[in-house]
Amino acid sequence: MTERSAILRLIGEMSRHLDRGEGYRLGESTVVSRNVHLVTSGRPGEVDVVTDSDAGQVFYHRRNQGDILHLDIFHEIAEVDHRELARAVAAAATRYVREFKRLGGADIVTATTLGARRMADYIDIQTAAGGGRVTGGLGYGRGDALRKAHLTHVHLAVLASPRDAALIPYIVMAVENELGRAGREIRRIDKVNNVSGRKTGADIDLSDYASLSDSLLREPKRDWSAPRGAAGTTNPAYLRSVLDLADEFGGIDELREVLESLHGSPTWSQLHKKLRSRVPLNQVLSRLEGEGLLECGQGVYGLTHQGLDLRDFVARNHQDIELRFKRALRKLPFSGSPGRRAVVPSSATPPSGRGSLSYRRVAAVDAGAWVGQLAVPETLVSAVVRRAGSPKALRGEFLTREDLRVYRRRGLGPLDVCLLIDASASMAGPRMRAAKYLAQHLLLSTRDRVAVIVFQEREAGLYVPFTRNFQSVQKGLARVRPLGLTPLAEGLLEASAYVRRERTRDPLLLLITDGIPTVPRWSMNPVSDALGAAKQLAKDRVRFSCIGLEPNLDFLKDLAASAKGTLHVVEELDQALLSEIAHSERRRVRL
Repeated sequence: MTERSAILRLIGEMSRHLDRGEGYRLGESTVVSRNVHLVTSGRPGEVDVVTDSDAGQVFYHRRNQGDILHLDIFHEIAEVDHRELARAVAAAATRYVREFKRLGGADIVTATTLGARRMADYIDIQTAAGGGRVTGGLGYGRGDALRKAHLTHVHLAVLASPRDAALIPYIVMAVENELGRAGREIRRIDKVNNVSGRKTGADIDLSDYASLSDSLLREPKRDWSAPRGAAGTTNPAYLRSVLDLADEFGGIDELREVLESLHGSPTWSQLHKKLRSRVPLNQVLSRLEGEGLLECGQGVYGLTHQGLDLRDFVARNHQDIELRFKRALRKLPFSGSPGRRAVVPSSATPPSGRGSLSYRRVAAVDAGAWVGQLAVPETLVSAVVRRAGSPKALRGEFLTREDLRVYRRRGLGPLDVCLLIDASASMAGPRMRAAKYLAQHLLLSTRDRVAVIVFQEREAGLYVPFTRNFQSVQKGLARVRPLGLTPLAEGLLEASAYVRRERTRDPLLLLITDGIPTVPRWSMNPVSDALGAAKQLAKDRVRFSCIGLEPNLDFLKDLAASAKGTLHVVEELDQALLSEIAHSERRRVRL
């Protein structure tokens, strides 16, 4: 039997099971279906395929059944590296299109109109180490329950039409090869049970899959068909969608440039050459296609009718949209739930205040408040007056707390806020957008100067010097591309050195990170090096606050303590929480 006929026979058998709404065991370790899978500890060698629970509808709230292929590839109990697996799966998607056509499948119709280059964008992965889109930041799926649920298998979800069933063997082979390379044994599945949810006798708890993700498998919810309302005015819902898209792309200028670049049926290479320094091209093209605004045919790209309407709308209303975009940035977004722990003080050092002292303004000390700078003459006068007014006071202590008088501080001017942003690969997607949003929000909602320092791979750099210029901030933020490792020590040292060079008076440094350091600075231990760099901040008397995620609490506590700063622990880095925390830290500085 030839290679081509063997592949086609396997694909045909699997497709028949999928067409009947059933699960199929591919090889020994893989179960594939378009439904939800259940594994119970009492039957470790069996997998239940729930035939009346469509994977796309359950996981991604899609309207139609059968859009999503669900694969579970089983292995020994282990925490396998999802990043290495994701790279292997992405390569397999590209190889599938190239090789299957060579084997005689030239009439292949991919699920995505963007073809092979985009196909990997529509594959999600989850292991016990994490998950997300295989071409994304892969910093998602970090909840304890979700990771524990995937100690025995690699979960994959693929947007694929029935004619793309041939992709599955390529993915399975890539994953099994990567597991073998990592020294992990695959596990045999003895039986696949096709059952209904009613027959399982148990509720299907899929809350694990509801975590924030950069997946493109969710169906677009925006309506791009009506730029104008019934009265000929701008449709508010349409305008909100434009603002959301501009926020995702980095700004209204970036959105306009992308739409204009798609004029004239460009190729991917032409777009990459023109836009690579402005936007994350793959992500942007995938988003436009997912929204029904972009199509591709014979290797060239073009806007759909709705995409052309959007381009014209943005061109005609650019100034108005930009004004509304800035107005939205000024507003403090609402956080529907607390989402964060209270500030964890890392030092007993009280706030010293930042405004200059006024020696003409004297006040009593509030109960329980920090004393501040004592006004000695006024304090002595207060004590004498108190003692003279009461015979009993003459026999007591000469000075009590109620006698204390302190100099008040003049009103505080604008602050110098430096954002130190982790731009490692795990920050890609909504986390990085939230960090960029914060920089723009602070600039437009306060009179502060804002600077941005970014650390990634093995270095840190100044992307935005202290400024009040909105365009300068946008230009600097547009250069930030999450990738690589987390050189936290390098970032802290760069921030400390920059503050010293600028000679800013009592600046506020806000660190935004989603992980722990992975690149050392002096030793072979990146954690101890980061703590050492944090001590330099304390030595330089830089006000420091860290915003991090719950799983890294122990390290973050040590980091904040070393810098004599504060710590905010959040469930996820989102715009509302970052803004709320930043403003609370600004108020703390003013005490």
